[in-house]
Amino acid sequence: MSNTNLGDAWKNKNVFRKQLELNMNEFSSYPPHWNASVQLIEHFNAINILDVGCGCGSFYKVCQDNLPNVSYTGVDYSEDAVELAKETWDPSSFFVKDVLDLTKEDIEPYDILYMGALLDVIPNADDVLEHILSLKPKSVIISRMKLTNEDSYFDTYTAYDEITTCAFYHNVENFVDMCNKNNYTITNIQDNYHLKRECDAGPDQIK
Repeated sequence: MSNTNLGDAWKNKNVFRKQLELNMNEFSSYPPHWNASVQLIEHFNAINILDVGCGCGSFYKVCQDNLPNVSYTGVDYSEDAVELAKETWDPSSFFVKDVLDLTKEDIEPYDILYMGALLDVIPNADDVLEHILSLKPKSVIISRMKLTNEDSYFDTYTAYDEITTCAFYHNVENFVDMCNKNNYTITNIQDNYHLKRECDAGPDQIK
Protein backbone atom coordinates (compact mmCIF):
# COMPACT_ATOMS: atom_id res chain seq x y z
CA MET A 1 0.00 0.00 0.00
CA SER A 2 1.36 3.45 -0.91
CA ASN A 3 2.00 6.23 1.56
CA THR A 4 -0.74 8.23 -0.13
CA ASN A 5 -3.32 5.53 0.62
CA LEU A 6 -2.12 5.29 4.22
CA GLY A 7 -2.42 9.05 4.58
CA ASP A 8 -6.02 8.99 3.32
CA ALA A 9 -7.05 6.00 5.43
CA TRP A 10 -8.69 8.13 8.10
CA LYS A 11 -11.44 9.37 5.81
CA ASN A 12 -13.71 6.48 6.74
CA LYS A 13 -16.91 7.40 8.60
CA ASN A 14 -17.22 3.99 10.26
CA VAL A 15 -13.77 4.42 11.81
CA PHE A 16 -14.80 7.60 13.58
CA ARG A 17 -18.07 6.09 14.80
CA LYS A 18 -16.08 3.22 16.31
CA GLN A 19 -13.56 5.67 17.71
CA LEU A 20 -16.37 7.62 19.36
CA GLU A 21 -17.88 4.44 20.81
CA LEU A 22 -14.50 3.50 22.31
CA ASN A 23 -13.98 6.99 23.72
CA MET A 24 -17.42 7.02 25.32
CA ASN A 25 -16.37 3.99 27.35
CA GLU A 26 -13.09 5.70 28.31
CA PHE A 27 -14.72 8.76 29.87
CA SER A 28 -15.35 6.84 33.09
CA SER A 29 -11.66 5.92 33.39
CA TYR A 30 -9.28 7.99 31.29
CA PRO A 31 -6.41 6.36 29.38
CA PRO A 32 -3.00 7.64 30.56
CA HIS A 33 -2.45 9.96 27.59
CA TRP A 34 -5.61 11.95 28.40
CA ASN A 35 -4.53 12.41 32.01
CA ALA A 36 -1.05 13.50 30.90
CA SER A 37 -2.47 15.96 28.36
CA VAL A 38 -4.78 17.54 30.94
CA GLN A 39 -1.87 17.85 33.35
CA LEU A 40 0.28 19.57 30.73
CA ILE A 41 -2.46 22.00 29.67
CA GLU A 42 -3.11 22.91 33.32
CA HIS A 43 0.59 23.34 34.06
CA PHE A 44 1.18 25.74 31.18
CA ASN A 45 -1.94 27.82 31.91
CA ALA A 46 -3.46 27.63 28.44
CA ILE A 47 -6.49 29.76 27.66
CA ASN A 48 -7.28 28.16 24.32
CA ILE A 49 -6.14 25.14 22.33
CA LEU A 50 -6.34 23.97 18.73
CA ASP A 51 -6.77 20.20 18.47
CA VAL A 52 -5.15 19.27 15.15
CA GLY A 53 -6.38 15.92 13.82
CA CYS A 54 -9.28 15.95 16.27
CA GLY A 55 -11.06 12.92 14.80
CA CYS A 56 -14.47 12.46 16.40
CA GLY A 57 -13.67 15.27 18.82
CA SER A 58 -13.72 13.42 22.11
CA PHE A 59 -10.96 15.57 23.60
CA TYR A 60 -13.52 18.38 23.53
CA LYS A 61 -15.39 16.61 26.35
CA VAL A 62 -12.15 15.94 28.23
CA CYS A 63 -11.49 19.67 28.18
CA GLN A 64 -15.06 20.55 29.13
CA ASP A 65 -14.96 18.20 32.12
CA ASN A 66 -11.47 19.06 33.37
CA LEU A 67 -10.50 22.41 31.88
CA PRO A 68 -13.75 24.42 31.76
CA ASN A 69 -11.88 27.73 31.38
CA VAL A 70 -10.00 26.54 28.30
CA SER A 71 -11.53 27.35 24.91
CA TYR A 72 -11.34 24.35 22.55
CA THR A 73 -11.28 24.25 18.74
CA GLY A 74 -10.83 21.06 16.71
CA VAL A 75 -9.77 20.61 13.08
CA ASP A 76 -9.48 17.47 10.98
CA TYR A 77 -8.97 16.73 7.28
CA SER A 78 -11.94 14.33 7.29
CA GLU A 79 -15.31 15.90 6.60
CA ASP A 80 -16.99 12.83 8.11
CA ALA A 81 -15.01 13.18 11.34
CA VAL A 82 -15.86 16.86 11.67
CA GLU A 83 -19.53 16.21 10.88
CA LEU A 84 -19.68 13.55 13.62
CA ALA A 85 -17.87 15.82 16.10
CA LYS A 86 -20.32 18.65 15.40
CA GLU A 87 -23.30 16.34 15.84
CA THR A 88 -21.94 14.89 19.08
CA TRP A 89 -20.38 17.88 20.83
CA ASP A 90 -20.58 21.48 19.59
CA PRO A 91 -21.17 22.53 15.97
CA SER A 92 -19.28 25.79 16.46
CA SER A 93 -16.07 24.19 17.74
CA PHE A 94 -15.02 22.00 14.78
CA PHE A 95 -13.75 22.77 11.29
CA VAL A 96 -12.37 20.89 8.28
CA LYS A 97 -8.69 21.64 7.69
CA ASP A 98 -5.70 19.56 6.61
CA VAL A 99 -2.71 19.97 8.91
CA LEU A 100 -0.44 20.82 5.97
CA ASP A 101 -2.80 23.65 5.00
CA LEU A 102 -2.48 25.36 8.39
CA THR A 103 -0.85 28.79 8.26
CA LYS A 104 0.73 31.09 10.84
CA GLU A 105 -2.49 33.10 10.80
CA ASP A 106 -4.49 29.95 11.64
CA ILE A 107 -2.44 29.04 14.69
CA GLU A 108 -1.44 32.47 16.02
CA PRO A 109 -4.52 32.90 18.29
CA TYR A 110 -3.91 29.65 20.20
CA ASP A 111 -1.81 29.05 23.29
CA ILE A 112 -1.36 25.35 22.50
CA LEU A 113 -1.54 23.21 19.39
CA TYR A 114 -2.65 19.78 20.57
CA MET A 115 -1.99 16.65 18.50
CA GLY A 116 -3.58 13.76 20.35
CA ALA A 117 -3.33 10.99 17.79
CA LEU A 118 -2.03 12.56 14.62
CA LEU A 119 1.72 12.05 14.34
CA ASP A 120 1.51 8.37 15.26
CA VAL A 121 -0.91 7.40 12.45
CA ILE A 122 0.43 9.16 9.36
CA PRO A 123 3.34 8.00 7.16
CA ASN A 124 4.84 11.49 6.74
CA ALA A 125 4.84 12.42 10.43
CA ASP A 126 8.32 13.96 10.43
CA ASP A 127 7.34 16.27 7.55
CA VAL A 128 4.12 17.23 9.33
CA LEU A 129 5.94 18.06 12.56
CA GLU A 130 8.49 20.11 10.60
CA HIS A 131 5.62 22.07 9.04
CA ILE A 132 3.91 22.63 12.39
CA LEU A 133 7.08 23.93 14.07
CA SER A 134 7.86 26.17 11.08
CA LEU A 135 4.60 28.02 11.84
CA LYS A 136 6.07 28.91 15.26
CA PRO A 137 3.11 28.11 17.52
CA LYS A 138 3.53 29.29 21.12
CA SER A 139 3.55 25.70 22.32
CA VAL A 140 2.66 22.21 21.14
CA ILE A 141 1.47 19.08 22.95
CA ILE A 142 2.16 15.81 21.14
CA SER A 143 0.34 12.92 22.78
CA ARG A 144 1.34 9.26 22.40
CA MET A 145 4.51 10.04 20.47
CA LYS A 146 6.74 7.05 19.75
CA LEU A 147 10.49 7.66 19.70
CA THR A 148 13.25 5.37 18.47
CA ASN A 149 17.04 5.41 18.24
CA GLU A 150 16.69 3.97 14.74
CA ASP A 151 15.90 6.03 11.66
CA SER A 152 12.27 7.18 11.62
CA TYR A 153 9.99 4.44 10.30
CA PHE A 154 6.42 3.15 10.47
CA ASP A 155 4.67 -0.20 10.78
CA THR A 156 1.22 -0.86 9.32
CA TYR A 157 -1.72 -2.33 11.20
CA THR A 158 -5.50 -2.61 10.99
CA ALA A 159 -7.48 -0.09 13.03
CA TYR A 160 -11.05 -0.69 14.19
CA ASP A 161 -11.34 -3.60 11.73
CA GLU A 162 -11.85 -0.95 9.05
CA ILE A 163 -8.62 0.56 7.71
CA THR A 164 -4.94 -0.09 7.25
CA THR A 165 -3.00 2.67 8.96
CA CYS A 166 0.46 3.11 10.42
CA ALA A 167 2.30 3.37 13.71
CA PHE A 168 5.01 5.99 13.22
CA TYR A 169 8.27 6.01 15.19
CA HIS A 170 10.26 9.26 15.23
CA ASN A 171 14.04 9.20 15.42
CA VAL A 172 14.76 10.81 18.81
CA GLU A 173 17.86 12.70 17.66
CA ASN A 174 16.00 14.15 14.68
CA PHE A 175 13.09 15.13 16.94
CA VAL A 176 15.36 16.97 19.38
CA ASP A 177 17.29 18.64 16.54
CA MET A 178 14.02 19.77 14.96
CA CYS A 179 12.94 21.32 18.25
CA ASN A 180 16.34 22.98 18.77
CA LYS A 181 16.30 24.47 15.28
CA ASN A 182 12.91 26.05 15.93
CA ASN A 183 13.76 27.14 19.51
CA TYR A 184 11.50 24.79 21.42
CA THR A 185 12.23 23.36 24.86
CA ILE A 186 10.82 19.90 25.55
CA THR A 187 8.95 18.65 28.60
CA ASN A 188 7.97 14.98 28.75
CA ILE A 189 5.28 13.19 30.74
CA GLN A 190 5.33 9.50 29.81
CA ASP A 191 5.04 9.54 26.00
CA ASN A 192 3.41 12.98 25.91
CA TYR A 193 5.62 15.90 24.91
CA HIS A 194 5.12 19.62 25.49
CA LEU A 195 7.15 21.90 23.24
CA LYS A 196 7.41 25.52 24.34
CA ARG A 197 8.93 28.10 22.04
CA GLU A 198 11.66 30.30 23.50
CA CYS A 199 12.89 33.27 21.52
CA ASP A 200 16.47 32.83 22.66
CA ALA A 201 16.48 29.17 23.62
CA GLY A 202 19.77 27.34 23.97
CA PRO A 203 20.36 23.63 23.36
CA ASP A 204 17.33 21.62 24.46
CA GLN A 205 16.93 18.14 25.81
CA ILE A 206 14.07 15.90 26.78
CA LYS A 207 13.40 16.34 30.47
